[in-house]
Order: sequence, then structure tokens, then C-alpha cells
Amino acid sequence: MVTKNLKEDFEGLTIAKARIIAHLIGDGCAYKSNHDYNIKYEVKDLESLNSFEVDMIFVYGLKLTKGFKNSGITGLPIPFIRLRSKLAYGDLLKYATFNSKDWKIKGQLLNSSKEIKREFLKAFFDDEGSVINEHGKGIIKLYSINRRGLKQVRRLLLEFDIKSQLSYGYGAKRNVYALLIKELDSFYKEIGFNLKRKQNKLTSLK
Repeated sequence: MVTKNLKEDFEGLTIAKARIIAHLIGDGCAYKSNHDYNIKYEVKDLESLNSFEVDMIFVYGLKLTKGFKNSGITGLPIPFIRLRSKLAYGDLLKYATFNSKDWKIKGQLLNSSKEIKREFLKAFFDDEGSVINEHGKGIIKLYSINRRGLKQVRRLLLEFDIKSQLSYGYGAKRNVYALLIKELDSFYKEIGFNLKRKQNKLTSLK
């Protein structure tokens, strides 16, 4: 495997890198296979996909490859973007792990500035959060099968004075957890979404 040189200033935690980390935990992955070190983001929202590409190029300075993968649920093609880089892979693992069942936010991100934490939360809610009109009231639900990871997110939200409840029993197998946020106005003021369609729905329901 040829080692690709990254930008000279790639090290360090920035708001762009915080978004990358959040997207990889949400709809992406970072993994080693044979002699490859893969960073891959797969999502239907082209707005998020394009944002991820811009952030990756800004942080690491390498060109990414694009393609499509058929959904295991619908069979429809879903676009993805990927980078193979041992150095970028190793850098990202300093801040989090990315397995869907047991992803974990590490200390450098947990102890970062509120600006960085805000961008992490925005990007993560873009991928995993939903704004729902439930019984005439708006509610935000953030889904994951990883209870411990959601508890970390819950603690981050509390730093912005946003309260949430942890609930269980979602998904087809009823094995999915959700963080429930009922104070939409607080979330709107402190965090919000980068995705326009979700931010518009939040604005209409808060």
C-alpha cells in the first residue's frame, strides 16, 4: 500500500474534523481491510455527502473516490464517498471509534471547545436525528443501537443546557435506543441542523 502524504496542518481538532468524526459515527465507517485503511461515508442526502467531501479535502488534502452501493433494505443505490489513507485513518482514531454497535467518543473531543462540540452534534443529528410531529407537538429523536454512545451525546447536550431522555424499543427488531428532546427551542438556539430540510422542519415545529 502506498502511503499518501496529508496536508502539513492536518493534525489537531477543528470544527471541520469534528463534523467528519460525527458523520463517520452516523452514516459512515472507518475500518481496516487486508492492507487498506478505509474512510467511507454513505448517505442519501447529497447535501451531507458534499459537505463531508469538502471537509475531508480541507482537513487532509486528498482526493476522494465516489460510487454507489445498493441499499440492503430497499435495493436502491445509495451514493458513497471514500478515502483510503493509513495516516488519516490513524488520525481519526485519536478522537473516536466507529463501529455501529460500540462507537465511542474519546477524551480529546469530549474535552474540546463548545464550538467544536456544537459542530459535532450538528453533524451527528443531521445523520441520526429526526424531527417529528408527535401528537401535535414537535420532538427530536436521535437513534442508535449503542446505549453507551448515546449517553455520551446526552452529556454533551447538557453542556448546552439541553435536556433529553433515553428510551428503548425502536426499529424493526426493537433493539434501537433513542434520545428524546422535547425542548425544541433550546436545541434550535444552541445546536440546530446543517441539513436544510431538517432545520426547516425544526423551525416549523419549535
